[in-house]
Amino acid sequence: MSFTKNVEPLGAPGVARQLAAGASSANTALTDGVYRVSIRAVGADIRFEIGSGAQTANANTSHFIGKNERLDFAVPFKSNIAIIRDASTDGTLELTELV
Repeated sequence: MSFTKNVEPLGAPGVARQLAAGASSANTALTDGVYRVSIRAVGADIRFEIGSGAQTANANTSHFIGKNERLDFAVPFKSNIAIIRDASTDGTLELTELV
């Protein structure tokens, strides 16, 4: 069987970011036109918020990603992501914009 077109539902890797998750919320704007991302928590559990415009992450109530977990999902137009560590250990959120 031969295919002439490939279908990629998640997209191809674009900009890669390493975001530091510490004791305070840190916001980062994603590249305009990005509608999908892949994130991975490294070194610690992390909390995050994604939305249009600047965001603030809360260590108790924001979305959770566990240490070494990866999540892939769609994001709104002109997204920002805010991150904060979940407990007392700093970590890194590896983020790949999918285009």
